[in-house]
Amino acid sequence: MPNDGLEIVFEAKPAEREALARRFDLVGLDLLRGEAVLRPWRKVGLTLHGRFEARLVQKCVVTLEPVESRIEESFTLRFLPAEMLEEQADAPGSEREIIIDAESEEPPEAIENGRVDVGEAIAEQLALAIDPYPRKPDIAFEAAAALAGEEAQARENPFAALEKLKKKD
Repeated sequence: MPNDGLEIVFEAKPAEREALARRFDLVGLDLLRGEAVLRPWRKVGLTLHGRFEARLVQKCVVTLEPVESRIEESFTLRFLPAEMLEEQADAPGSEREIIIDAESEEPPEAIENGRVDVGEAIAEQLALAIDPYPRKPDIAFEAAAALAGEEAQARENPFAALEKLKKKD
């Protein structure tokens, strides 16, 4: 790894986009491209600074019609050798408590067998950026009101059944 880092420019090929679309349950992934820089970090680790843009098509959660989206994201990931991460986890006095702070940066990921899978890292960042509940513009989910009306009809007074039995006597 050069001290000034390694620059990576990428654009996913059609077969790669198709595989990612299947993986993330998309109707289509029309574009995924960007650039990243991999630099040394803490003598034995690496930092990956990246930026990508994607154009994708998802199903609307209300109408199931196609919804087109455009994503532009930047990210920073850090990597340390897997052995170092395991040593830290197994250190005496280290409790297996996980503290989550939404404002802090992500903990380092493992460098496996001396390699970082930059493609997988970018795919994971894409997955995090995808809207989990896409909707077509101006479409409201009105099922809650409809369900409330159905529940009111379906929910009969529990004492009504007793009243019917009483009238038969």
